[in-house]
Amino acid sequence: MKKLLVLVPILFVLLSSCKKKSDKEEEVKVDPPKQSDAAGSAEVDEAVDQVNDVINNKIGGGSNVRVAAYNLPCGVVSVDSSTTQNGKKVYKMNYGNRTKCGYKYKSGEISFTLKSGNAFNEVGAVFRTTFTDYVVEVLANGALVKLNGYLEVTNVDGGFVWQAVTSNATIKHKMRGTLQITYANGETRVRKYYQMRTYSNSNTPSNWAGLRLSIAGDSVDVNNSAITISETGKTYEGNYDFYTEISTAFLWSNCGTTWAGPYVLKDGNARLNVIVPLVSPAYIDIAAGFNWDGTSATATEVNDCNASAYKISTTIGTASATTYQLY
Repeated sequence: MKKLLVLVPILFVLLSSCKKKSDKEEEVKVDPPKQSDAAGSAEVDEAVDQVNDVINNKIGGGSNVRVAAYNLPCGVVSVDSSTTQNGKKVYKMNYGNRTKCGYKYKSGEISFTLKSGNAFNEVGAVFRTTFTDYVVEVLANGALVKLNGYLEVTNVDGGFVWQAVTSNATIKHKMRGTLQITYANGETRVRKYYQMRTYSNSNTPSNWAGLRLSIAGDSVDVNNSAITISETGKTYEGNYDFYTEISTAFLWSNCGTTWAGPYVLKDGNARLNVIVPLVSPAYIDIAAGFNWDGTSATATEVNDCNASAYKISTTIGTASATTYQLY
């Protein structure tokens, strides 16, 4: 089920310098977000999409259900399942060496295997995805991210994703993991994930047009049980600690009539909190579901298939600003 798992790119606060002016006064420079700051999240989500594609359409037979030929995900040269680990097949997605995929080059390997259970669609089945020097490079500007580490997904109630269409099932994937993200300049940042991804159907009887995905945080803040955290880690610029809380789950809905979509992000609210010495507060509020023409100073909140942008509200100390960014 392509195009549905594109998670909202996490927009890091770029506190690029804290130049001291006096013992009592600190000046913090806030730069606009750069592509590489969001690239790590974007590439992780595309990779999760591709693994789910293979599990649900190749292994799980989803391609037959949707009556469409199954092709390997973009950039994948081959899938090797000849090896086993603890008696379970290991599926290795080989991206070759700088294999072209649209406007990107891809290299390295992503593998996945069942860690618990006998089949991916079993209740409580756990599969582990391992990234081994998985590299994505943008052709136009040479921006690069390299991923190493793992993600583990628990199929909470069982089922394949396409059963949200054929059986009106609700499929819940609980995701945990730790990744090392290395950028083009050689800097590496560690990021931890705590997410619940829920696939469901809004139509009765269920059909492809009703397919939707929601992504919520799935770890409770030890200091505030009302806050659910989806990510923690270090910012690309400044190497500051951050955590992301999702107050309203991000919801993608099928705005077409077939499995191909398009899938549109209609709703969702998150706050990215950054821990900066001597600066408080420091956070970005991200709201999905706005219609924006790409140039105007304002946008309209629509929360429907016309949504095209995020509203981004940045607060650094006493300074604040609001901008919009197209999906």
